Amino acid sequence: MRVGGAERVPFAVLAVGGSPFLVTLSVHTPWWAGAAVVTVLLVTVTVRVNGRTTVRWLLDWVEFRSGRAARARLLAEPPDIEDVTTKTGACGVRRSGNTLVAMIQLAPDLDLPTVIADTSIYTEDTVPVDALVPLLDQYGIQVDIDIVTTGQRVRPTGSYSMLYDQLIGSHPVVGDRLTWLVVRLDQERNLRVLNRRGPCEIVAPKALAAAAHRIAGRLRERGIQAHALPAAALREATRLLHAGVELPDLRETWTRLESSAPGRCVTSFVIDWDRLDGAGLDDCWSWNSGRTTLVVSLTAERGPRALVRFIGPAVEAKDLPDYLNLISGRQASALLATLPGEVSVDALPPDETGSDTASLEQLWELPIAIGPNGQILGAVSGQPRHTLALPLFDPARYNPRRRSIDVRAQLSVAQQILLRATVVGAEVEIHTSRPQRWRQLVSAVGDPSTLRLAGNGAGHDNGSTSSATIAVFDQVPAHASAAQTTVTISEPGTPRRRAADLAIDQVSATAVDVSIPMRRVRVDLIEPRGETRYLDAADRPAPPSAPAGSEVALLAQPGGRRVS
Repeated sequence: MRVGGAERVPFAVLAVGGSPFLVTLSVHTPWWAGAAVVTVLLVTVTVRVNGRTTVRWLLDWVEFRSGRAARARLLAEPPDIEDVTTKTGACGVRRSGNTLVAMIQLAPDLDLPTVIADTSIYTEDTVPVDALVPLLDQYGIQVDIDIVTTGQRVRPTGSYSMLYDQLIGSHPVVGDRLTWLVVRLDQERNLRVLNRRGPCEIVAPKALAAAAHRIAGRLRERGIQAHALPAAALREATRLLHAGVELPDLRETWTRLESSAPGRCVTSFVIDWDRLDGAGLDDCWSWNSGRTTLVVSLTAERGPRALVRFIGPAVEAKDLPDYLNLISGRQASALLATLPGEVSVDALPPDETGSDTASLEQLWELPIAIGPNGQILGAVSGQPRHTLALPLFDPARYNPRRRSIDVRAQLSVAQQILLRATVVGAEVEIHTSRPQRWRQLVSAVGDPSTLRLAGNGAGHDNGSTSSATIAVFDQVPAHASAAQTTVTISEPGTPRRRAADLAIDQVSATAVDVSIPMRRVRVDLIEPRGETRYLDAADRPAPPSAPAGSEVALLAQPGGRRVS
């Protein structure tokens, strides 16, 4: 409870409308009765509990109850998306009320590892916020840009995900993450500029499409793989942003949105920048076992605001850090603000203290990672409390890049690498000349959609690779595959393929060299207790085990940025 500034509108109504009543009251009652009434009325508009005065609680409750049906209709409304063609290509544009929306996909740099220290995580693969701020002005047209990133720490299927948790501990190591920019054009705000160019209905979509391509081009100049999404890809990105729930199925309550699926809720929070206390924005991923979405909203009219949304088991605010403030009474609006539509973060009333609005300088000190941290490969050699993580495949859904990886190691080491790829979202299909040595792993995983032997297990393709993320060729010639990542497995010491983007060479029973462009890192193999039962036992080394509940740590590479 605290005393703050009075609610402006309720206070004005009280002052103007209540004056005649108070005059009448003072004539017919003792002075102390009038003073008591005035005190009570002032308390209702000045004393705040959980950020709201009594009057505000009442008004918000009325708004929550009366507007719930309208918000449910907004959630269930199918998006109106069409391609708009410009000189630089097509761009999907969604019409939503007076607002037009486009999306830009940011693909990760797969050659940049993540480095996790005891109390922090470093990566060079971050969103250049300083480059986005000048792009809010598109030749006189004002656009708003939301940085939207969504993902989960581990795939929550199978028993192995619980073992893998031993490696990442409480660190916000995000195995699966996707990032976009949501670009909004408010036609009403830009009406004067748009009308000078022609009929608003025609020029506004073209202006937004051109702006999206222009923003993507500026980011590509900085080495970031950025692409404006066409209509079909925009629809898929929208679905991915609410993966795990169907929007028409949600029922809004005061503190969350409930799904008909057991144990699956949607809960949104606003970030209190003053209470981060040294934590990075990636710390948001530490508090939810399901899917987490972070939205940082940039607009020329105010400082950055940020929302965090959890999809998964119900979470209690008391179990979360102080910087996550529950958005009570506005959960449906908060969910809509995290999706590419008309409703933005501005639809949520700001805190009167300004603690939910950051300065640009604050945001620049809190980098936002683009891609996933990937999977834990092992501890940096000579630094046992410093570990290396790297993605093996491109998680981007629109035009994912193809990648080739050479693994020259004993089979059990190769299997460990691929097993960890499955827990961060990969679908692995294995072509092998020795299927009997893979059956233990396939059986232990127990999910053909995650890891399976191809065809009859003898290395012959039966056309099923189309749904695989990683195609593995174990001691058989690699051939064309629909999978975007190809992994070849051979014995240690075998000559490396020149075309390989990543090479992993076993140099001893417990160490491998990880070679990516311009750098090589020696990594000591580590494993959580219980992992060996998944792996082939014929030539398995005995790497040091990570103690149960231990945390993984990494040192920063030169030039890296701390994200947590």
